[in-house]
Amino acid sequence: MSTAVKHKEDQIKEDQIKVRQFITDTKGHKMAAVIDIDELKRLETVLEMIPSSEQWLYKNKKALASVQKGLKQAARGRVTKLNLDEL
Repeated sequence: MSTAVKHKEDQIKEDQIKVRQFITDTKGHKMAAVIDIDELKRLETVLEMIPSSEQWLYKNKKALASVQKGLKQAARGRVTKLNLDEL
């Protein structure tokens, strides 16, 4: 499979991974990312701060999206009371 190299030109927010360039396949799908060693060290530090009991959430994109959606709704005041006896 042949690949191409694409440089990331956009300004990246601090909470995102700073990618130097992406390696793509012939259809343009991102196959790998090239990052600086300093960025790798920063990511390792961030990952060490996540408790092992919560790491599953970051590996499950659907669950993470659901939690993020719920947090946004709660921040906007869109909450409902749950009666635990009805469960």
